[in-house]
Amino acid sequence: MSQPRVALFLDFENLYATLKRRTKGPEHPYGLSPKLDFERLVAYIEEHYGTLAPEDFIVVANFSHYNPQIGGLNRVATVINAQSFMHPRVRRQRQRSPGKRWVIQNYADMRLAFELGRHVSTRPADIYILGSGDAAFTALGRTLDEMGFAVVFMVADLNSPSTDANIREEFAVFDFLSTQEVREEPEPEPEPEPTAREPANQVAHLVGELRRAFRCGIPVALVRSLWPGEDWDAALRQARGRGRVDLWESPEGVPCISLREERLFDKVRPLSVRPEVAETARVLDAVRRRAAQAPADADRAYWRRALREDLGLSSKEAKRMLEHLLQARILEDGFMNRPQISLAAAQNLARRLKKPR
Repeated sequence: MSQPRVALFLDFENLYATLKRRTKGPEHPYGLSPKLDFERLVAYIEEHYGTLAPEDFIVVANFSHYNPQIGGLNRVATVINAQSFMHPRVRRQRQRSPGKRWVIQNYADMRLAFELGRHVSTRPADIYILGSGDAAFTALGRTLDEMGFAVVFMVADLNSPSTDANIREEFAVFDFLSTQEVREEPEPEPEPEPTAREPANQVAHLVGELRRAFRCGIPVALVRSLWPGEDWDAALRQARGRGRVDLWESPEGVPCISLREERLFDKVRPLSVRPEVAETARVLDAVRRRAAQAPADADRAYWRRALREDLGLSSKEAKRMLEHLLQARILEDGFMNRPQISLAAAQNLARRLKKPR
């Protein structure tokens, strides 16, 4: 089954400094110097939220002050060494006394915000975890939330005055130290063998395949167009009744479907649908409906007329759409009454419908 993709942006200096204040006494299990296990942190996140790849785990700090190998950090994350000092040439021009260091205020925070913006624009994740209790990150969390992303904060001390109150009130928050606890796993109870061919399981499997393929909200029409049979409505009712899928509407107004296990804190978080995916769903659903009544001698003229009528296209647009369907091997001359709608064909059509930026 498809799991949500997680991105973690960690303000390392904030985490380390707060933990050090929290663990002052040697009687504390972490002692005076916080012990960090980032491999255990990744395991915790993947257990509770979704998959976390090293290229989606971004850590920024001035690592001239820290060892980037602490806790296996460099094995699980992308480490960015943000020097907080001006370039030596600039410093020599500006400093008036020898030995004075010119510090760029909050440089690591600015670099982390920059990397976050770049990530959202190039490889957006489903869930963003911001590893800081700094008030400066509240605005970043709000912006991500407004864009439709699920946002969670990881803080070094829930009760510290340095943890912004707005973070605690507005977002889901978890304590970093809770990720470091060693818990004994109970013996798993044997699960009954699922009946793979049950309609509810088939619907869930198809939705999972589409989420992995398109990495965005999945229109109901797209799943319906790929459904192998004519009992779609009954299968969807069963899948919903057994708690396998959720129905919701995307920010663009497209009816969508997702796996129940994709919920975050038992809430559905609507995702955006890419324009080419929404158009692919609309076209394939129309082709599927029209195919049910297509005559044995259906030809290109038949489908140009059908596309004009069913999709509201002009003659020129219908001709271009027919070419896309032919190139994607969904329609073939000599077999025009039997469209071949598959996941690979849907991906092919979506690529052809994607408008260049």
